[in-house]
Amino acid sequence: MAGFVEEVKSIDVCLVMAAASLGFPWEVPSRSVTLDESFMTRAARDIMSGEMLPPFTRSLRDGYAVRHSDTTGASCGSPVFLRLSGEVMMGNAPGFAVPHEGAALIPTGGMMPEGADAVVMIEDTEQSGGWIEVRASVQRGENLVFAGEEISQGDVLVHRGELIDAQTQGLLAAFGVSRLETTDIKIGVLSTGDEIVPVPTAPLPHGYIRDANNNVIRSLLRRYGFASESFGIAPDGWAELEPRAREVVSKCDVTLLSGGSSVGARDNTARILKSMPDPGLILHGINMSPGKPTLIGGAAADKKLVIGLPGHPLSCVAAVVFVVLPMLLSLTGAKSSHVGRYSVMPLERDVQGRTGADEFIPMALAGGAARPLTAKSGYVSAMRDADGFIRLRPDKETLRAGEAAEIWLW
Repeated sequence: MAGFVEEVKSIDVCLVMAAASLGFPWEVPSRSVTLDESFMTRAARDIMSGEMLPPFTRSLRDGYAVRHSDTTGASCGSPVFLRLSGEVMMGNAPGFAVPHEGAALIPTGGMMPEGADAVVMIEDTEQSGGWIEVRASVQRGENLVFAGEEISQGDVLVHRGELIDAQTQGLLAAFGVSRLETTDIKIGVLSTGDEIVPVPTAPLPHGYIRDANNNVIRSLLRRYGFASESFGIAPDGWAELEPRAREVVSKCDVTLLSGGSSVGARDNTARILKSMPDPGLILHGINMSPGKPTLIGGAAADKKLVIGLPGHPLSCVAAVVFVVLPMLLSLTGAKSSHVGRYSVMPLERDVQGRTGADEFIPMALAGGAARPLTAKSGYVSAMRDADGFIRLRPDKETLRAGEAAEIWLW
């Protein structure tokens, strides 16, 4: 328990401290999958380009491939006449070169013939027999894209830890990447609490609540490229919780314990972390609201990460988005340690906060402004209409309507 910190620190400091204590990034397990199977997973290592893109210099317009110097001074009132020297066919490399004062008919996407370094758009020309009347001058490189201009051979297509989604899959497909290595981190989610019952429980007994957090946690993880497994529900008592938690830790690289992280008599999650090998319990609480009772710990040598999450639904969501997911990205060695999109936009109405902690307030987009949503940490429906969070820094107590606010979008 050498890394244990009693003082509650800011979220940014906590993430850096925890990652350093656990020796992130780790060499994580991986598996080989097809490009189709890789959707919404994370790349296990950098994927490099084996060729350049585009693979050849190609036209961006229907028109004529020319030498730009041959069009100098061309205009509607003073056209230039060039001799038609060939036609480029799609899917074929032209077997000719464009000579001085020559022009070759070329379609959009066609391969530029040797000698030509620009394309005159078809609407700026008129053909008459074997001659092309050019009524506009062009510069070198105009209306074309050069070979390798977009991506060079050896460039990184997808970085280690990056999400494989529709955007990155298209890029990989363009370079012929049909198989790739994706992370295969085993993440287990164990809900805790004497009052928690399985979702199918009906009718709901008095004093009990259904386990909503387990689904929320695993859905958020899946949304950002991390598969996980539910290990059900464990009571709060040490005799029942300890062996169940040990089972999850033994089977998984990452263990998420939902509930039981509030400071009090039943805080057995902290006991579990304290009993782990170095560093053990690293952080007992984070200076954030909601989500303050979050615990972070693990075993560096055994490559085990354990996070205790608050039981209140909104607190749990905030902790997953701003603690769990950044920790997972740091663990995998991802280039970015944040999920979602960061923005700044005006508030639709005032936000009342309190100084001294990072506050995260659910928000909805409202015509170019951020609309704060009223929600308490125990609300199950708090995130239903939310597009993300407003973040109030520790030195901000209130933001007025129209003021710029930090926004984290899903």
